[in-house]
Amino acid sequence: MTGADTLAQWWVDIQIERQHRGGGRCIECAPRGGCMRLLGAVRRRVDRMESTGGIRHGLGRLM
Repeated sequence: MTGADTLAQWWVDIQIERQHRGGGRCIECAPRGGCMRLLGAVRRRVDRMESTGGIRHGLGRLM
């Protein structure tokens, strides 16, 4: 993944998190209430933050 791809994915992840903040749901949320897009965004953030020394804020801190 190039730097531009990483930046683009980061921006998409931020948008996904914003849609779900405060209990919101996106158009792709599963009927049972889970969202695979949000789960993927959180996992990517956790992976990035673990490589830089820790998670201090955002949804990633919950994992």
